[in-house]
Amino acid sequence: MRLQAKVALVTGAGGGLGGATARRFAAEGASVLCSDLNLAKAEKTAADIEAAGGTALAFKCDVADAAQCEAQVAETVNRFGRIDILVNNAGVSLHKLALDTSLEDWNRVLGINLTGSFLTAQAAARIMAEAGGGRIIQIGSISGQRGNMGGAAYGASKAAVMHICKVLATELSGQGVMVNAIAPGPIETGLSHHGPTRKRGYTERIPAGHYGTVEAVANAALFFASDECEWTTGTILNVDGGYGAQGVSYDPQEISR
Repeated sequence: MRLQAKVALVTGAGGGLGGATARRFAAEGASVLCSDLNLAKAEKTAADIEAAGGTALAFKCDVADAAQCEAQVAETVNRFGRIDILVNNAGVSLHKLALDTSLEDWNRVLGINLTGSFLTAQAAARIMAEAGGGRIIQIGSISGQRGNMGGAAYGASKAAVMHICKVLATELSGQGVMVNAIAPGPIETGLSHHGPTRKRGYTERIPAGHYGTVEAVANAALFFASDECEWTTGTILNVDGGYGAQGVSYDPQEISR
């Protein structure tokens, strides 16, 4: 078991991606604090873990509130005695053209996705550094790498989350805290809300030919959380079916024409 005796905090653990990651970590031996604004969903994830023989607790947290960001880290330490792993997954989505994005929209998305992520990482990193090490995993997005229509606020928040990953990695690696980020591609989750036109637009540009799964992201998070990630830090790992790598594309039968 790759996370035996480790303690993890997974934010947004009531959702598809966060829930899959929390369950994957627990299956590998970690005790998991499942944090989410929706307590009932966090409790469902924790119950699933307990039913499978793992150890988990649910905690209600609104990462838009600075005090609650610190409280979820403190609760993890209070309940389990330590914190070895943080997965900063809590977030909200917004698909709205830039000229239609209000200041309220902007502040809400950046407050949750960016500020909440930073404050939680900051609180966890202080404890990890004092303890001699840990793992922080930021959940970014390919939307933070590409100029997607309707992605002004969301894309900006995720681009900044991935930049903070590099800054924290630079500052903390000497203290044993490895900080990495995952940039998922199109995945069916509660946040995606992709209509048929948008879904077709993505799928046509994914070399793998289909949307990804929450389990694919959870597996990537597992590597970053494990002891195997001993000399990898400041890395942005795209889990996107090749979306970010693709250049020109055409029918292979026409390659010689």
